[in-house]
Amino acid sequence: MVNSDMELVDLASKSVSINGVATDDLPVWEVKASDDHYRKLIHHMPTALWQVDTSAARPIFDRLRSEGVTDIAAFLDAHPELVDLVKEIVCVTEVNRAAVSLFRGERPADLLQPVRYLFTAAPQMARRIIIAHFEGRRNYTEQTKILTLDGETRDVIFSVTFPVPPEQLNTLFITVLDVTERLRMEAQLRQLQADYAHAARISTLGELATSIAHEVKQPLAAIITNAETSLRWLARADISLPKIKQLTTSIISSAYRANDIVQHIQSSARRGESERVVLDLKEVTREALFFVRHDIETNQIDLSIDSTAELPKILGDGVQLQQVIVNLLINSIQAISQAERPNRNIRLSIEPGDSDVLLFSIRDSGPGIADADLNHIFDSFFTTKEGGQGIGLAVCQSIIGAHGGRISASNLSGGGAHFQLTLPTAPPTLYCAEQIPIDEPLNRARQEQALRRRPVQQCSCST
Repeated sequence: MVNSDMELVDLASKSVSINGVATDDLPVWEVKASDDHYRKLIHHMPTALWQVDTSAARPIFDRLRSEGVTDIAAFLDAHPELVDLVKEIVCVTEVNRAAVSLFRGERPADLLQPVRYLFTAAPQMARRIIIAHFEGRRNYTEQTKILTLDGETRDVIFSVTFPVPPEQLNTLFITVLDVTERLRMEAQLRQLQADYAHAARISTLGELATSIAHEVKQPLAAIITNAETSLRWLARADISLPKIKQLTTSIISSAYRANDIVQHIQSSARRGESERVVLDLKEVTREALFFVRHDIETNQIDLSIDSTAELPKILGDGVQLQQVIVNLLINSIQAISQAERPNRNIRLSIEPGDSDVLLFSIRDSGPGIADADLNHIFDSFFTTKEGGQGIGLAVCQSIIGAHGGRISASNLSGGGAHFQLTLPTAPPTLYCAEQIPIDEPLNRARQEQALRRRPVQQCSCST
């Protein structure tokens, strides 16, 4: 048992170190003065601290070791009642002022009880702490939740320090750091970043209104043409059912295409939580090109994409990554259209990099970036465009950073700008066929998706 006269400080040894010098002959009053000094320091610490007596539980685990138990996790799985027992027989013997305040107590005595109340909001944490102690670890820390005495849930960093010989083996210390406000501020910051990115997407869609209208117009025109042709065939005396079937199939395909376009726009304009899934960066790039294809054709820009046949997947939000690629493409298109050079091209490349990353590069034949602007190109509200808002590249940097990657800008030696994204690859276990079985409904869904994405077939026959 812990000597109650010593409480928060380990004075199990008779020797006490003062100013770095140890002696075994200190008077009792000096030992007591040292004890009181450290008790006062600990009592006024800003971090909540618990001293816990584990003497009642120690014989249980000593016996388990003597009986040959080495896998304590498996043992607790088979005997979960032991965790509940430990919560009842392990008791708090001392707390400081910060601990009383954190748990909304009125006096230290409110917290001097079995440790069960520490695990009310996270019952399984007690099991993890027992495992760490049994395995001989020095410390255990995790972010979790606690329930205060007045019923409020708080987010905390919960840390346990275990004793090792020759320290008092029946005593451990718990420190709890309240991070509720920090996490709340981080959540607010993430929301602000999401709103910022959403505003940038809406702004980008505004810039692409002409291109989007052109894309929607094509399948709608095909639907009108094929429907009118179908009516003419139906009015004929010699109705050809194969021809009507062909026209109807073309109408359905065009309708699916128009629906895909609308869904693309809705996905880009939606406001919501970021969703991370396994993605093929080549497919993300192809979908991003949908938004700028008309502008590329209108400005007579030669676009090429270089990538290896098989590339590792990435883990990310497809809409956000499309936003980055579209923004970079728009910048390149505008730079090329203003440069008025005969050589008008954009080269995209996707290739594996070192240390499990993918490299996405976009190179254009525009005028490049002024040397004075290179260090500010990703700053918020910095722009070189007349009427520009200066949020596009700042949002790109924020999105890529949130994906664990990097974005950089440089000038090509022969002229033009070069932007490069570095994105970490997803672990293969997340997407290999052996780990994620594919069932029939999913296969049917993929077949339907492939049908919807077939090129528009506009019938050219006449009556």
